[in-house]
Amino acid sequence: MRVPRRLAAWIGAASAAGVACAHAVAPAPPGVERVVFVGDSLVSRSDKDHGLLRLVQGSLEREHPGVALDLVDAGNNGDCIRDILGRLANDVLALRPAAVVLYWDSDAADVEDAGESRQRSHALRSVYRRNLAAVLTELREVTPNIVVAGPTLLGERPRGQNPKDHVLDAYEHINRRVAHAHHVTWVDTRRAAFAWLAEHGASPDRDSGSLTEDGEHLNAAGTELVAAEIASALGRWLSGQAAVPPGPDELPGPE
Repeated sequence: MRVPRRLAAWIGAASAAGVACAHAVAPAPPGVERVVFVGDSLVSRSDKDHGLLRLVQGSLEREHPGVALDLVDAGNNGDCIRDILGRLANDVLALRPAAVVLYWDSDAADVEDAGESRQRSHALRSVYRRNLAAVLTELREVTPNIVVAGPTLLGERPRGQNPKDHVLDAYEHINRRVAHAHHVTWVDTRRAAFAWLAEHGASPDRDSGSLTEDGEHLNAAGTELVAAEIASALGRWLSGQAAVPPGPDELPGPE
């Protein structure tokens, strides 16, 4: 079993206590809120290279100084939603999270090409939608506190001028719709990124360097932007506010 690195100590404690199930992990100590971040390189690489979880935790601790947090990196480079579904039980549910952040873009970035036929795109997106719904259904059995984010960027030119913008827009639409259907919090990191780029002068000739290292993977500035968006959503949970998914009038048109 692949276990997130920050849970090694908990596994030892669980084993010493004689936990019956081999994959069971001790719950967070009383008064500590465990938040598991699951996804692809947008979680794992952003955390390793630029401290995504540290930035989120710092923001939450400043806004909620009385809250003790245990943030766990359960990202895995290259994961698609099918991969996340397959490891959900061991890598997320077994950790007994109080909240979960689901952040990834590999399906939009890696699975569907810009020039796919309409028939194949429809088939890929239908399977994707079912897998995402299954992930959220399983997560809802453990916690109602779920944040869904991504995709963010694949190119930094103005929106509509990057080769795969129409693909990422379609997956963003699906994520928002499925989050709405499952009554979980949706964070639009894609809109936030394009707003930042517009404010800071996005160039029609520049694919990366402002928020990303290569058009997709976040640099320090991009990680800070996304961390602020996620921290804001988690802050609403810590403040006791119920998740408010987007209403139908806020949803984009069909993919």
